[in-house]
Amino acid sequence: MKFYLITIVIYSFFYQNTIITARHINDEPDGLWSTSKGNAQNTFRIVSSLPTNYSKLPWTYEFSLTSQDVTQFGRAAGINGDLYFFQSQIRSHPGDWIVCLTSNGNVRWTVFVEAVPEMEPVGVSNIVSDRQGILYYTISFSGDTIYTAKICRITHAQTSHPVQQCVENYQLYMDINAPLVLQEKYDLLITAVNDNDIDSIPVVLDKKTLKIIWFDRHVFGAGMDGQYRCDLKTGDILWLGGDDRLLKFDYNGHKLLNNYTQPGLSGTDFVLDLQQEIVVQPWQDGTSLPWKLMVSSTDVSTHEIKSRWTWKAPPPITNNDDITAPTLDENGTVYMASLPLAFAIDNQGKTLWTTTLASSSEMKTFDLKSYCVSMNPKRRVLYIVTGSPFFHKSKFLCFITASIWIPEK
Repeated sequence: MKFYLITIVIYSFFYQNTIITARHINDEPDGLWSTSKGNAQNTFRIVSSLPTNYSKLPWTYEFSLTSQDVTQFGRAAGINGDLYFFQSQIRSHPGDWIVCLTSNGNVRWTVFVEAVPEMEPVGVSNIVSDRQGILYYTISFSGDTIYTAKICRITHAQTSHPVQQCVENYQLYMDINAPLVLQEKYDLLITAVNDNDIDSIPVVLDKKTLKIIWFDRHVFGAGMDGQYRCDLKTGDILWLGGDDRLLKFDYNGHKLLNNYTQPGLSGTDFVLDLQQEIVVQPWQDGTSLPWKLMVSSTDVSTHEIKSRWTWKAPPPITNNDDITAPTLDENGTVYMASLPLAFAIDNQGKTLWTTTLASSSEMKTFDLKSYCVSMNPKRRVLYIVTGSPFFHKSKFLCFITASIWIPEK
């Protein structure tokens, strides 16, 4: 079978990037649209087919940065290769409208969020798309003494006339960027909402009615910064909170796992091996200074988490405090980047290979950082986005490292 690849990178001055991959292939498992980064292995976004008018030319979409100070962007990919993200018109707003760009960089449509009188938007979720091309997102509003939130659905997103439907529910309020996950096995939407000043809790909604099915404010507090992954076989949901607590619960809200994981790098995405129920996550060992960069693999198939292996970063990156989220292939091999290196770790925790992405002088001149990693596992190609931060005014650089051939096992 031939595979046709389009890789699109969205880079913003606010550390938000994504890689979207499109292929002609129909044998992928369900659920590859479940999170803001695609599947639970963070490999790529599946798009059912390439647009027939895709030009293959690079493009730039420009807008005024002066009004984008706290915009969350909430980027997402559609089933036809379209891109979706928030923009704002006021510096303090996380989002005032959603823009849809085609794969050629043209604006297909703009949809304003449904405003609430006498309130301002204070938080949005990422945008997710199901396999029918329907988009979902949440947005929260606050006034002087009141607050509320909405869960919204956009249909006909592949046309020039999208239709938006929103349901208001104050229980969905979240005053920071909320994760939103699509669980297709049971047609659920999972997000996080405010519990108190320091905790958030999972909330599960019916994808069709947009009504809350369940939440539990007594046992699910897990920090304000969290990440979700869904097990496609069982429908179970894993949540790693900002307090380093890993929760696992089924679609009815029954808690299956509640254990602490390794400390540090809270909120950094983790990956889930769907075949073996294994979680891989980066963390920092703070038992001595400076903190040491680590990557660990954990078995989450039972009621007690079990450590499988811990990988210690080599000297060029051992003291780094930033690293990309992992991506995982079908053999359980993990791929990550922390400048100046990109590297692969096998399913036993051993280093397979390392490669240098940038020299010391380049890192110093451009203040470089690797932002995200994506992969086409069929073609064995890894993609890494590296760039300067938005505040680096003198010399700015952004580049993609691609065609790193991953050895077959």
